[in-house]
Amino acid sequence: MNERFEYLVAQAQTGAGTEWISEAELLEFNEYLEVRGFGISRMEVARAEGGTQPPNFGYGVSPQPFPGDDDHWMNHFDPARSAIYVREQVQYAKADGALFDYKVWAEQP
Repeated sequence: MNERFEYLVAQAQTGAGTEWISEAELLEFNEYLEVRGFGISRMEVARAEGGTQPPNFGYGVSPQPFPGDDDHWMNHFDPARSAIYVREQVQYAKADGALFDYKVWAEQP
């Protein structure tokens, strides 16, 4: 898996971001990034095969904070907080019945 994740790390640091990855792979990749000192700075969602919930910006990770999101930038500067935030976003989507694929951008603070 390290070879696969190293490939995704290289993609995540480009303007194009990673290829679309499944929820399960995202969660594993998220942990891999955290251990290596990376945080997910942006995450987009797309409806996965079999998914019924339409995507919206609230399920991803925005480069800019939403109004009232005072901790937004702390998630970008701390890989551990970033990993927690990504897990929370996935749980939020799952609680709404969403099934998504993800595209991510990552960086080391």
